[in-house]
Amino acid sequence: MPTVSVLILSHNNASYIAEAIASAISQTHKPSQVLVIDDSTDDSPGIIESFEQSSGGLVKLMRVPQCNVSRARNIGLDAASGDFLSFLDADDIWLPTKLARQVELLDANPQAVGCYALYFDFVNTLDDRQRRVPRTGADDPDLEHVLFEQNLSSSTTLFRREVMGDLRFDENSPDAEDTIFAAELRLKGRWRLIDEPLIAKRIHPNQASTSSKHRLRNVAARLRWMKDRRDAIGAVAADAMIERQTQGLIGWMEGLYWNRDLASLKFVRPEVERICPEHYARSFISRTRLLPRWMYRLRDMVTGRRGA
Repeated sequence: MPTVSVLILSHNNASYIAEAIASAISQTHKPSQVLVIDDSTDDSPGIIESFEQSSGGLVKLMRVPQCNVSRARNIGLDAASGDFLSFLDADDIWLPTKLARQVELLDANPQAVGCYALYFDFVNTLDDRQRRVPRTGADDPDLEHVLFEQNLSSSTTLFRREVMGDLRFDENSPDAEDTIFAAELRLKGRWRLIDEPLIAKRIHPNQASTSSKHRLRNVAARLRWMKDRRDAIGAVAADAMIERQTQGLIGWMEGLYWNRDLASLKFVRPEVERICPEHYARSFISRTRLLPRWMYRLRDMVTGRRGA
């Protein structure tokens, strides 16, 4: 039976880490090891140690100096020994059959590099949002789908250690790291989908992925990867994806203006200019002087436009 290493990244998630670990060790396909890579300054280490003591060695606490998420993932990958590897975010929960369903699918598809499953959001209890699936997926997604839909988030995937080889996360780029890793594996082979929600992703105020800063860094990281891997992707396909990504960034920036989100626009505008200066120069935003908010409200009232 294939062995599975579960890698949990823990950084000040004392409120959630116990549920994440419990969901990993309660899988119907029991993992061979659960490595918790922890650089916390809260009570997380003590909680993890209690699982380490009660699990008979299944759970292992790996205390590391404070580091970014890409470095922590690489530490876990270097220590993992399973045939299959899977990441679990410390604030997420797996349903009991997550690993079993994925191992079964990969056993039946030896040509696949890995597989992923759908997820649903929750806040406090698994059913408080009726387990609605916010994003659908695609079986055997092409590289463009992997990069732009970003469905293959870390908690949703299971992949082959053999196929991964010496591939590691870019420790200089801790943003979009799971998408880029999934894209690198897609260059090696196919991803398969289990079209069923098997992962519960927690919604809470501390999530970095909701900020404009994170969105900009995410886009910048994917653009760098597309340019760096242009030869492997193919020049025509890479250039088309770079153009699509850049136009999407410009559209988002211009949308902030039309929605009168001036506070965000003041931060976003110079970052967009830095990321894609040529496209920024062609946008009307580059030639627009931002006015005080009250002047936009007055203008919108006069023109009948419903501004924010």
